[in-house]
Amino acid sequence: MIRKNILLLTALSVFTLISCKKEESNFSFDGTYIESGAAIVVNEGSFGSNNGSASFISRNGQVSNNIFEAANGGDVLGDVFQSYSRVGNTGICVVNNSQKIVLVDARTFKYLATISDATKITYPRYAVAKDTSRLYVSNGSGSGTVLAIDLKTKTIAKTIAVGSGPEQMAILGNQLFVANSGGFGVDSTISVISLTTETVTNTVKVGDMPTKIVKDAQNNLWILCYGATDYSNWPEINKLTPTKLVKLNTSTLSVEKSFTLVPANSPSYNANLCIGDAGQTLYYSVGDEVFAMSIAATTLPEEPLISGREFYGLNANPFNGELVATYAPSFTQSGYVLRYSSTGTLRDSLRVGIGPNAVIFN
Repeated sequence: MIRKNILLLTALSVFTLISCKKEESNFSFDGTYIESGAAIVVNEGSFGSNNGSASFISRNGQVSNNIFEAANGGDVLGDVFQSYSRVGNTGICVVNNSQKIVLVDARTFKYLATISDATKITYPRYAVAKDTSRLYVSNGSGSGTVLAIDLKTKTIAKTIAVGSGPEQMAILGNQLFVANSGGFGVDSTISVISLTTETVTNTVKVGDMPTKIVKDAQNNLWILCYGATDYSNWPEINKLTPTKLVKLNTSTLSVEKSFTLVPANSPSYNANLCIGDAGQTLYYSVGDEVFAMSIAATTLPEEPLISGREFYGLNANPFNGELVATYAPSFTQSGYVLRYSSTGTLRDSLRVGIGPNAVIFN
């Protein structure tokens, strides 16, 4: 589930989606879900409805929906499927509102185990792995923690206190970087955790409400800082502080670049961030525009790569250079994955589950 800092999405025209949509038959895939070049789609589902789901897109562009249900006799993942990652042949499904982490066989999506602890897992968001034995999960809508999980025993081995509302994370060398968004409040920091001691060694201030974090080809981090938002005049929503794109030098732990995407006191817009081109090109969206920017750029691009569509999620395909976006028309009906060429030409759209927020490539 997306927090208060994300806007209501603007509507896409139905005829545009239908005109470019492939016909899907929800094909029965007889291979493996870790097929190289294929992808898993994270479909949040409707909040409170226990209908989060996973879709599979083959490298040929065929779609199979509800793959967890199909593999497990109709059982469901749970309420708000927030994120997915893979550690070897184990798939990690973080199910936010159900307050659990579901482990599956990534090849078949058959259920393996559930990690749950009502006192420790309160608001799980994202998972990253150090190796096949250690997993880290960001957790908490207020005071935040990172949960160190022993994948062999499938238990929480340690709880590490970080900033408020931790979101996406990245591992570089022996350090874990955690974006602290503030959750239902405001934070502006990155927590740096030593993976040797599993303790916080540094805290770096970047910008208000850092949410998304990507690693570039030079092993630096780029962070989307959404900025504090004013909801007091709802449905008019305004920025209290700017939306920023920040470059963090991971050697010096200093901010090297900071770009303002949306100024303070402006109308608030949905924003996304991903990286492609082998870590050389950043893709970010503000409202209904998507931009491409070299990691070496000193100014923001003037012309959008894509315009006229407001997306729920944004990812880059590392295998063919496609830019892949997700669109959620509502949280009661199927969403879409839209695939674009690297130059911004729409190739097709694929119908998936409710509330698709990310496409994770094998």
